[in-house]
Amino acid sequence: MKLRNIVFLLLGAVLLTIAACRSQRESIPSPTEAAADTPTVPATPRQYTVITFNGTVDGISVNGQIRMAKDSLIWGSVTKLIEVGRAMATPDSVWARSALLGINESGTFQQAQRRAKTTLTFSQIQELLESDDAEQRLAEMARNLGHPATIRITRRQQVDRLSFPFNK
Repeated sequence: MKLRNIVFLLLGAVLLTIAACRSQRESIPSPTEAAADTPTVPATPRQYTVITFNGTVDGISVNGQIRMAKDSLIWGSVTKLIEVGRAMATPDSVWARSALLGINESGTFQQAQRRAKTTLTFSQIQELLESDDAEQRLAEMARNLGHPATIRITRRQQVDRLSFPFNK
């Protein structure tokens, strides 16, 4: 199988297995807007997750990282000595880039679902990645697409904030 197909499959798997997020801006009233007798409730902190993984697809080993901001953004990167590709998804759009393979595509989330032949929603992908059996479910999805894969999540952690090291 061509490396381009493998990378596109991995990027698609990352996008489809990454958790869902929807942007929610919080409005903080200015002191003049807030009533003096209204108690203030602290805003709930955003939930950020970083997942590091390694695996093989069609016999080629790769490493990667998925960063998720709950209900707003999923970002993934796949490396094999150098970065092979990266992808970003929001509840309504998807973007994938691989300088190595000459891929620079964007579209709606529904287009990505059709291309990956899946009906998983953005929130279902987030739940899948955060589940305890994510490795088995992802391997099964790859098998169903005709690409034997093994995935091992090496680290999963909750963080206070995220940085996204990429430019569109």
